[in-house]
Amino acid sequence: MVRALDRAVLEAARRCALRPMELYALLLLRSEEPLETTRLAAQLAASQSQAKQIALRLCARGLAVRYGAYGRTELTAAGRELADAAASDLEDAVAGRMAAIDPALRVLGTATLADLTLPTSA
Repeated sequence: MVRALDRAVLEAARRCALRPMELYALLLLRSEEPLETTRLAAQLAASQSQAKQIALRLCARGLAVRYGAYGRTELTAAGRELADAAASDLEDAVAGRMAAIDPALRVLGTATLADLTLPTSA
């Protein structure tokens, strides 16, 4: 199941002519206010240097702008348009890949992922 999700991200990123981490950043910036480099790095599980380079690549393509002392990054209109299209494309890619997995195994995989990623109450 994780492999199917990973492949769906790769497919969606390729169709948008983005690297997978650029796609993740684009989607994060779509759903947030402008993000400082520190917060973008934390969200991407990347170093601040890596997050800055990803943001700069998005800026070079006209998809984002950076400003301020802390490198606040936000999407341009073109970036928001691509992010919306990429989100839809990713949803379709995930749905297509998940449809190929046995429903019982999908339920088990979903529960396992939830247990691993969501906080539990003590």
